[in-house]
Amino acid sequence: MSIKYYPIYLDLVSRHCVVIGGNDEAARKAQGLIDCQAHVTVISPSLVKSLHSLVKMDAVTWVQRPYAAGDLSGANLVIVADSGNMEINKQVIAEAELRSILVNVSDKPQMCSFIAPAIAERGPLKIAISTGGGSPALTRKVKDLLSNSGILDWGDLIPLLSKVRYELKVQGQNVLPDSWQESITPELLKSFQNGDYEQAYDQLVSDLVRSSDTVPKGKGN
Repeated sequence: MSIKYYPIYLDLVSRHCVVIGGNDEAARKAQGLIDCQAHVTVISPSLVKSLHSLVKMDAVTWVQRPYAAGDLSGANLVIVADSGNMEINKQVIAEAELRSILVNVSDKPQMCSFIAPAIAERGPLKIAISTGGGSPALTRKVKDLLSNSGILDWGDLIPLLSKVRYELKVQGQNVLPDSWQESITPELLKSFQNGDYEQAYDQLVSDLVRSSDTVPKGKGN
């Protein structure tokens, strides 16, 4: 029976995350965790060049040896990036389960307490894609299709939308979700992408006024 996974985004800011392995996959996983502002420890006797660079920048802590029992103490999440050693995999999983730590073993979904989806992203807009481990190839295909479709361009509007939303909240004014959606138009996106920030701001506020009679008192900068 296949597993139906519950999609979730994790706040890893200042959380201790462990990556076991020193290969290219470990480097990708470590960089992803760094991008989420996690504190990353990499455990491996050797590292690829890109991981060495992260160590030199003090972006990760390197434990220069194989995994040993107790290495997951204080960790919130662990990723086994070099999953070729089944005995090590089992030891890591056992310790993670004992400590109630989320664990992912690359290319071994049956050994994971969570799986990492493919991500199509532009700025803070992230779209997670998963087939539940059923077809990584299809996952990558959909990611490529999304990345090249133009749908991620909408992420460019997030700074503007966030600013107006904050101003309205400070003033105690509420806008219905439907009004927001109606106001996020291709014309608004085009204005913002063309650098017409004030025009985009005015357009958004005007559309919100028409749809919900809600308007911020000042547009700021």
